[in-house]
Amino acid sequence: MKKFWIVFLVLFLCTPAVASTIADNIDFGGHIRFRGYDMQNMWSHDDNADWDNWNTYRLRTSIHFKVTPSDNISGFLKLTNQTYGNGVSDAGDNQSNKVFIDNAYITVKDFFGSGATFNAGRMNLMYGSGFVLFDGNSQFASTNLYFDGLKLSIPLSDNAVIDLLYFKDEENNRDEASSDDITLTGAYLTAKCPVMGGKQELYLLNRDDELKNKDIWMTGIRLSDKLDLDDDEKFSLDYSGEFAYQFGQFNDSADIDQDAMGYKLDLGFTLKDVPLSPRLFCGYVFLEGDEDPNDDESNRWDVYYGGWPQFGDLLAWKYVNTKKPNAITDYDANWNEGSSTGGEAVYSNISIATVGIGAKLSEKLSAKLSYGLLTADETNSGVDDDIGDYYQLQAKYGYSKNLSFTLYMAMIDPGDAHLGEDEAYEVLLETKLSF
Repeated sequence: MKKFWIVFLVLFLCTPAVASTIADNIDFGGHIRFRGYDMQNMWSHDDNADWDNWNTYRLRTSIHFKVTPSDNISGFLKLTNQTYGNGVSDAGDNQSNKVFIDNAYITVKDFFGSGATFNAGRMNLMYGSGFVLFDGNSQFASTNLYFDGLKLSIPLSDNAVIDLLYFKDEENNRDEASSDDITLTGAYLTAKCPVMGGKQELYLLNRDDELKNKDIWMTGIRLSDKLDLDDDEKFSLDYSGEFAYQFGQFNDSADIDQDAMGYKLDLGFTLKDVPLSPRLFCGYVFLEGDEDPNDDESNRWDVYYGGWPQFGDLLAWKYVNTKKPNAITDYDANWNEGSSTGGEAVYSNISIATVGIGAKLSEKLSAKLSYGLLTADETNSGVDDDIGDYYQLQAKYGYSKNLSFTLYMAMIDPGDAHLGEDEAYEVLLETKLSF
């Protein structure tokens, strides 16, 4: 009994110090995001089809922890849950009230004294504007963005680093008798030239989809910067331009090659010293379509892991790969033929010309209004290329440092490329608390 009390006394005296030390090495955070959706004709352009009219709540909760036991070693864990409505979900793997490991990875700086940073586990990969690499295993509608795998970041200089990537999008059956994995590998260089200024990004990536016998390589470049146009910093210009080319095998078993390109251009002009600090912006996106579906070459742009929803939420829903009928087949019968993963927003065969304006209406309220002209690069025989007009409005109110309210409204007025003539609408209300 005496020994028991001695041990108890030691633990009692030491526990606060131990707990304090542990607490000093842990960062905690997370968010609660509550959304209300009202969507009409999200996949069709037919008012008589109610199966694609949604009026629902969507709740996502997430907590994360970062543990740093030493200067060079850390671990990050993120747990997330999402529900549509109250306990009902048709979101595939992301069933309602399911808590899953959203991120879990180990970081080692100065890996084996090399100066490189090593990451292993489940993590998000976000580069540039998300044009080619942003969205991993989406579990339908970007519940999350993660990949599982390894990343080694090697500094080439004070202004340049190259990331070597090896990740699994989908592993599926673990045995090698089943050819059903989807793997991402490649290298991504990020640099800031002291002479040119701005940021330069170069990449060579490979997506090997055994489910589709697809093995596509992609190489690309992105340039971006923000410039003050006068000494008083009253006017600024921001730009980004990205071009990528895809090659390899679209379908190895059918001996169909991949030969496709895509690019994204954005330009913004901000007047800082006038009321509302308006920002005028424009952009153009081109994603190639398949010129001849019957030849031995595919020119269809492969979305790879392009970010959700970089072209606005309503258009992302239009391009989600599901088993639902989709009005895109009106002008592109094979629009999702290159996708084996449900829930991907399979952007391809489209060009988007956008103009818009953003403004700071008050200290806490900002808004952005845009118009986009949607056209198809290639269409079914005898079909027009006018996909439609795309209108978007977004307003955000920062109630406090941690709490915000957001309103998003969008409409697609279908063009002659569609058989249906009814508009698609989305109204999204969101409140988000981050901590």
